[in-house]
Amino acid sequence: MTTAVIEQRPERFDRVDRVKEVSGEPVLPGDDRLWILGDPLVVVVDGTERIEVPVGFTTDGASVPDWAQAITGWSPWAPPQRWAGITHDWLYSTPGVTKAHADAVLRAVLLAEHGGWFKAEVMFMAVVVGGGSAYRTDQARGPDQRIFV
Repeated sequence: MTTAVIEQRPERFDRVDRVKEVSGEPVLPGDDRLWILGDPLVVVVDGTERIEVPVGFTTDGASVPDWAQAITGWSPWAPPQRWAGITHDWLYSTPGVTKAHADAVLRAVLLAEHGGWFKAEVMFMAVVVGGGSAYRTDQARGPDQRIFV
């Protein structure tokens, strides 16, 4: 089974609409549902693979079905789902990363964040079964990275 350790957590992480307001950028509809990293998120997988989600990566968080959230009690931005969801979104949008690997890393980060085996499996199964469309869309689009002045 895949293992993960979070090596570095972002100290700065906020909603896109708030960042735009501070930087004087125009706020667009939907910006309040997106979050942006102000510092890198670094995850080490299986002791050898270093995944760095860069400053400026923008995500909608853990997009999981309501039934899975009801079972786990985790909201999209709450621990242990926060960093797992962001890493998963990054991997889905990184060209050449397989869906199977991204899904396995999600489960590993959830376990590393003390999500518990059962709840991590619920989320893992949710993305395995329901994540195909998001994976194909994200692979075609690539990572959403923004830098605000």
